[in-house]
Amino acid sequence: MNEQTPGTRTAGAEPGGGAAAPRALGGDSSGVPRWLDLIQRFGAVILLLLVCVIFSILEPESFATWQNARTILQQEAVLACLALGLLLPIAVGEFDLSVGYVLGFSAVIAASLGGESGMSGGLVIPIVLLSGLAIGTFNGILVAKFKIHSLIATLGVGFAVSGATIGVSGGTTLFQGIPPIIPDLSNTEIFGLKSAVWIVFALAFVLYLVLDFTPFGRRIYAVGGSERVARLAGVRTDGIKIAAFAIAGGMAAVAGILQLGQAGGASSAFGINLLLPAFAAIFLGATAIKPGVFNVWGTVIAILLLAAGFTGLGLQGVPLWVEPIFDGAILLIAVLVTRRENRTLGGA
Repeated sequence: MNEQTPGTRTAGAEPGGGAAAPRALGGDSSGVPRWLDLIQRFGAVILLLLVCVIFSILEPESFATWQNARTILQQEAVLACLALGLLLPIAVGEFDLSVGYVLGFSAVIAASLGGESGMSGGLVIPIVLLSGLAIGTFNGILVAKFKIHSLIATLGVGFAVSGATIGVSGGTTLFQGIPPIIPDLSNTEIFGLKSAVWIVFALAFVLYLVLDFTPFGRRIYAVGGSERVARLAGVRTDGIKIAAFAIAGGMAAVAGILQLGQAGGASSAFGINLLLPAFAAIFLGATAIKPGVFNVWGTVIAILLLAAGFTGLGLQGVPLWVEPIFDGAILLIAVLVTRRENRTLGGA
């Protein structure tokens, strides 16, 4: 990848080889008025609230209900899990096109092991998670050690994983013998929400702590900002990249398990349609909370914004085929805005 990637920072070195945490765009240090800085940081939150208010007025009996909010949160849990994992390779300046295929593979493997092999959930889940981590690690090695462009490497791995998924499933939906713990992980009611929502929230919180408050997180951003500078500062850039891809694969496996639990069956088509929305959410999220930085809560807010917007449009009778157009347009706009903010930072 290029030494400078839109949405990441060129970070200085810390004593001991760490890299300085990326600073958010705006605020007094860049000469931006405080009120404008707040709009930059929380514009997506304001827009989300505005969307909710508009559709609540237009559809008060269907949109403005707890049941609708609950449904949106539960439906977006799998996408959020996938996007949070994908956030890490993007933060180090790379791309991972295999995560959607890994999601489908993980769901199919879990269903196959539980059904045909009769394994217990206590064995199935670790095997699936290790499979996702292994695929992610392999991606990272191809990119970091063999210097294959991440788009090519992960696309090739994704196609291979897709073939394996079809081979295991036989092109059919697997739904028999799924270990009970898997639907329980997704569907257990906790404080009015299904457990999948709480699991993803917990993962998001942990990832936020890791990226914002640990040396590993600072090195992630340093590598994404400038790999050469990070290497000169003593950061083991190859190891950081491999770890980022490994975590993305592991998170895709978690998403596959949650998808299997929610759907009650596994199909080789799982996950592929979530890749574009995940990219759109990550780049849109880089315009919020910490503008110009790929960040956890910005990504979460972007997912909710996209979901609320399309749910409201659906209630207005907009056909389903509009959704991929909507997601694609949001991705392009978000990339352009992120690039602009990155240039602004560079000139600050």
